[in-house]
Amino acid sequence: MRTLTVLVSFGVLLVAVACSQWSIQTDFDPTASFSTLHTYAWYSAEQPESGDPRLDDPILDKHIRDAVESALDARGYEKVGTNPNFLLVYHALVSKEVEVTTTATPVYAAGYYGWRYVGSPVWVEQPVARTYDKGSLILDIIDTQSDRMIWRGSIQAELDQMATPEVRAQRINAAVKEMLAKFPPGSAK
Repeated sequence: MRTLTVLVSFGVLLVAVACSQWSIQTDFDPTASFSTLHTYAWYSAEQPESGDPRLDDPILDKHIRDAVESALDARGYEKVGTNPNFLLVYHALVSKEVEVTTTATPVYAAGYYGWRYVGSPVWVEQPVARTYDKGSLILDIIDTQSDRMIWRGSIQAELDQMATPEVRAQRINAAVKEMLAKFPPGSAK
């Protein structure tokens, strides 16, 4: 029973850590007037093809657009068909990353002396390399009045190849919501 409790606790910890493993950065034009922004539209109805079949996926495109629209709608912005105050453009990419860590391994330099074993470990550090796919999502906001980019948000996270489509959609929604909590600049989360 104790083993089961430990395993369940470890599983809950892994889920909690996996859900928070993304990095978010934002940047903005300090001269832009964000108070005049109320309506938005997508810059293009279709996302340009990247050549990567993992990204050139209409289902992924829908997840990303739905997540962005849901987060903006929750913050009081309205999607319109004509004359928006700002346009949205996103870029997605996948890169191969290498993570190198070190682990300490005990090495026993000892032997048998009579009837007993004598020795103490010497700890040796060994590098361990791991490769993984890192996904990045960049969202640009373009002011239609000045026709220039005024805000950029980006999310980077390790891709979980084993995640179900539902889990992937939930991660996209949560990450986009957290990123857009920083829009407009100076807004409370």
